Amino acid sequence: MAAAAAASVAVRYLNDITECPICAQELTEARVLPCIHTFCLKCLQQYTNSTKPTDKLSCPLCRQRCSIPKDGLPKLPRNYFVEKVLQVKKLASWMSISVVCDLCTENRDATIFCINCKKNMCSGCFDYHKKFKANASHKVIGLDEQLKTEDLLVKLPEKSCEKHSEESIKLYCFDCKLAVCMMCFVEEHSSHKCSDVKRVADDLRKLLDADIAALRETDDGYSKFMRQLETNKEELTNKTGNAKGAISTNARKLQKMVDTAEQEMLAQLSDAEKHCYKVIESIREEAELRSAMIRNFIQYAKELKEKGTACDIAVLASPLHARAEELTKFCPDSKYNVTVKCNATNSSRGKVKEMIGKVDVEGL
Repeated sequence: MAAAAAASVAVRYLNDITECPICAQELTEARVLPCIHTFCLKCLQQYTNSTKPTDKLSCPLCRQRCSIPKDGLPKLPRNYFVEKVLQVKKLASWMSISVVCDLCTENRDATIFCINCKKNMCSGCFDYHKKFKANASHKVIGLDEQLKTEDLLVKLPEKSCEKHSEESIKLYCFDCKLAVCMMCFVEEHSSHKCSDVKRVADDLRKLLDADIAALRETDDGYSKFMRQLETNKEELTNKTGNAKGAISTNARKLQKMVDTAEQEMLAQLSDAEKHCYKVIESIREEAELRSAMIRNFIQYAKELKEKGTACDIAVLASPLHARAEELTKFCPDSKYNVTVKCNATNSSRGKVKEMIGKVDVEGL
């Protein structure tokens, strides 16, 4: 069945943004941190089992710190976009297999899924379902439809207001940078500059485009910086080799008198080399981590821009933009360099090390 094939592709496509970075399983009770990284609630609770609500929470991925809500981790914001994607993933899975009707007792194959009722129905049960006026506004999906991921996301109901569960998000408050319902507008935002959330979403999509472009440029900078670090490591090897040769040459000239001093200097140089490697590798790992965070953010922002509804984008746009500005700040020292040389000096027999040469390591 073509629909089944399309659904299976959709499921694989959504795996990246629905997997918890801690347990590597499908997200459950997804909670999003200010840095936009999303985790299972239970995983965060296990990760912070020794912390108190007044403590700071360090993100397991990027280490950015944030305050734990007064009433604990369950009060962290839910990632409604990811929850919607998880529901789409579940629907896509159903569309790839035969599903039995949830309502009748005859085990007939389901052909319709009601999003509002969250029930699979056969054709007979669906005909009965349509007879009720209360069900007239329900959204349904044919399990044999050839729908793309974007189609499934659009068909799902819009997110309801957290304060007024019976109200849907209609407006975007520019003063508070929040997506709100009409009741929220009347109660708290009537004096603020507000506009229709769908109209605002177009401008916010453009902002996401600009953020993604800026982050790609920043990531390119990190890539160039890491390549420069690899070049520095090669140069360090060559310069260290040259310095070793100079030390050995001078040491042979001094013969037995300087044997002990030679070994001490080589050991010193070896320690310096190891230290330099360690520092460079540490810098490279940090740059790699930042680069990985940027690529993950780009993927998330791209998925939100392309597949999120106006409501999804309005809810997440402000924290996404703030996080993008943080990640765009690229400030590694691309001119970083290490200089290793041996400065030979002639002196008395009592200054054996100076006669062999002095090891200077510059750059760290």
